[in-house]
Amino acid sequence: MPFSQWFRPPRHVLTVFLCLMCVFGGAMGWFGWQLLQQERSLERQRVQERLEQAADHMAATLQRSLSELETYLGFIPGPGVKQPPEGVALLRATERTITVYPPARLLYYPATPGGQEPSPAAFIEGEKLEFQQNDPGKAAEAFKKLAGSPNPAVRAGALLRLGRTLRKTGRNQEALGVYDQLAQLGAARVLELPSELVAREARCSTLEAMGKREELRKEAALMYSALLSGRWSLLRPAWEFHREEAGRWSEAGLLTERQRNALLLSGAAEWVYGQWRIAPESKGRRILKIEGQPVLVSWTGTADRLSSVLAAPGHLGLMWNGALAGQRVQAALVDADGQVLIGSLRKNVPQAVRAAAATGLPWTLQVTSTDAGADQAGFAGRRRLLLSGFAVLALVVLAGSYFILRSISREIAVAGLQSEFVATVSHEFRTPLTSLRQLSEMLSKGRVPTEELRQQSYDILAHESERLQRLVESLLDFGRMEARAVRYQFQDVDPSALVGDVVTEFREKAAALGYQVELARDGAYPLIRADREALALALWNLLDNAVKYSPDQRTIWVEMAGERDRLAIRVRDRGIGIPAPEQKEIFKKFVRGAGSRASSIKGTGIGLTMVRYIVEAHGGEIRLESAPGQGSTFTILLPCSGAPV
Repeated sequence: MPFSQWFRPPRHVLTVFLCLMCVFGGAMGWFGWQLLQQERSLERQRVQERLEQAADHMAATLQRSLSELETYLGFIPGPGVKQPPEGVALLRATERTITVYPPARLLYYPATPGGQEPSPAAFIEGEKLEFQQNDPGKAAEAFKKLAGSPNPAVRAGALLRLGRTLRKTGRNQEALGVYDQLAQLGAARVLELPSELVAREARCSTLEAMGKREELRKEAALMYSALLSGRWSLLRPAWEFHREEAGRWSEAGLLTERQRNALLLSGAAEWVYGQWRIAPESKGRRILKIEGQPVLVSWTGTADRLSSVLAAPGHLGLMWNGALAGQRVQAALVDADGQVLIGSLRKNVPQAVRAAAATGLPWTLQVTSTDAGADQAGFAGRRRLLLSGFAVLALVVLAGSYFILRSISREIAVAGLQSEFVATVSHEFRTPLTSLRQLSEMLSKGRVPTEELRQQSYDILAHESERLQRLVESLLDFGRMEARAVRYQFQDVDPSALVGDVVTEFREKAAALGYQVELARDGAYPLIRADREALALALWNLLDNAVKYSPDQRTIWVEMAGERDRLAIRVRDRGIGIPAPEQKEIFKKFVRGAGSRASSIKGTGIGLTMVRYIVEAHGGEIRLESAPGQGSTFTILLPCSGAPV
């Protein structure tokens, strides 16, 4: 339909209604959008407030835990005094001493106690025999005498040299015994290393030279275990060298968690001791990244004393879990370089930040939501409720608009069909009335000259009167049918006789128009319950339509057949046919096909509607099979009620 026709009466009513509905729908959508935006903003504010509260709680908990940890800076060991927890070590240092509590929490030390090394002159005689005169046997005798010295340092140096000379003379087994004596000296230092460590390494070297793999592995395992227990006070280079050697000999495995923590604490102790040596008058808190793991260092230093508490990642994890307990958030501790120390973060979500400068903690605390979906769950529920309300309202409006538009459109369509029906019926009435008037006037004024012409005029008057009567009766019957006011007189009817009588009567009319009607019946048919006159009217209308819409093919076929428990009466023609889109509409009142209008075929558009009313009243069904240019077949299907007759 052209757009301009929407503004012509009566369709301008539809246009105004659609415009009003569009304005209402737009206003409702805008209002809903504003409500959703406001709700989303409030939800974001609630989430941010929750994150801020969680960040404050976690910062306070971490501050409290760190303060409790720093109480160990004044730790004095003694009976009944609470020891530092696992993963925590206390380092105290002066110019001459380094002390660690609890003992053996470090694997190596930032400095070692200076020992009294004997003068090289004490061993000059034996070394001349060994190196200058190349006489290791006599050198061994000289070192053996020194091995009995009351000075542990001299005795340790002599035993080390004695073992070396014995190995040179091939007396490896005796050398192993000498190294055992050297190991008994314990912490006495030789070559700035503990005597026991030097002795165990010497034994391993001797066993390796002797090819005793199993004894070597056992000896190296003891040495490796001692290195990882923090038994000896060693600098990091010496510790790493001897650990590597012992590990190679013993084929040692991975470190335990406790050993890894001790290794990390050793690195932290080395760092804080170096910091104190650079700036003695200092204090602070710091998170160090050692071998990729965070270690907490808190220290207080003076010109002559350092006190520091060190916490390994395991203890930091306990502090972190305590702060995170009960908080439905995801958080992380971040160092000054922006690297995550503990925890994890989610990107592109709301977060709360507590900077190190504001909290006094050695890290920046960042808190984000654990699950954005869970945070938005409340908003999502309210949004679904709001959207559901708007959806229901929109559906009601759309459904109401649809039915209103449909009703108005149908009324407009019916009004158009009624206008067309009135015009058609008026034309149908005008034709016989005009004939009746003209002939009546001619007869009343004696203008018919002969008796033959007068008789023809009487015949025409009778025919037109009959035509007019049939038209009026059809209109009255249609009105009663549509009002459901028709009372049918059902009785057992022989369908073969009924169809035969209607076809015989209609043949007279068809013959006058040059048509012939062929009836095909194959045997007896069961009785049907029917109103004879109504069913005859329905069949007559089908035959009349077949004649009207078959201008070129002058034969109409009527066929009867049984279909299961029903009787089929078919009226078939080879007329202009009905397009598929019109076949569902053709049984509605006042509807006429486009082909009838194009061919100027007269009709009121109520014939097929009456047929449908009559057939449905008989509990039957009417079907249509048609194609443009190939004709149409109308089939009446009626239920049978008796035996064949």
